[in-house]
Amino acid sequence: MYRLLGVPPNSLPLLQPNPILVTVESYEYLQQLSNWCKSMTPEQTILLDGLRVMGETFWGPSVEGCAEMVKENYLNRLQSLTSVLKTGADNLLHEIGSILRSFSDGDSLYQHLEEGYVRLFISAKGGITAPLYESCYEFEGAQLMGRAAAKMKERFEVKGLSVADTIQEPPDHLSIELEYLYFLLDKGWGEKDDALVAAGSTFATEIMLQWVSKLHERLASETQCLFYPLMVSILEDILRTIGES
Repeated sequence: MYRLLGVPPNSLPLLQPNPILVTVESYEYLQQLSNWCKSMTPEQTILLDGLRVMGETFWGPSVEGCAEMVKENYLNRLQSLTSVLKTGADNLLHEIGSILRSFSDGDSLYQHLEEGYVRLFISAKGGITAPLYESCYEFEGAQLMGRAAAKMKERFEVKGLSVADTIQEPPDHLSIELEYLYFLLDKGWGEKDDALVAAGSTFATEIMLQWVSKLHERLASETQCLFYPLMVSILEDILRTIGES
């Protein structure tokens, strides 16, 4: 049985330096992990790390995470995506880098991102701009726990996955879907499993990209915290690239 963490993966100490976003109740799986990493192409490794960064981003900021985001290592991780994404990502990543470099320390970055995250995705007077749940994009006025959430729960069951008991989010939260995609591709690319890779490609383009694009549209008028609209743009490029790879 695999259990989706549903928490920022940088809290996972066991699976370095190329951690996956699932905990595994299988010693054999852990033994295979290092072999999988060696069997992946540089492009695949970069795309997986990009998914990991996005998963961290859309769980919301933390003081510890923001302290890392103002360091060059985080910026280098983002910059590595330019080697696999289409033309245009360079400009987006440059803008993101400029935003992060404008903060002198992690605490000030955290305050900025926390305000933006809450206002855009959690709670705001007059309603939030862009919910982070697929169900909310199924039709005009759609609410939480719709068909998309039920379908995600079904996907988990088919693959022997479950969300950690400590997570009180619907299964179609953006970061949980990113973890599921990471699982499919990490296992598919690592084991040379064409069926899992195909499932990941389909999920990226036919499911995630469709509603993430709508989420991006709702963020188009945001001017106070540009970090999140820019990251959604990069996520769209990552999903398209996965579909084409």
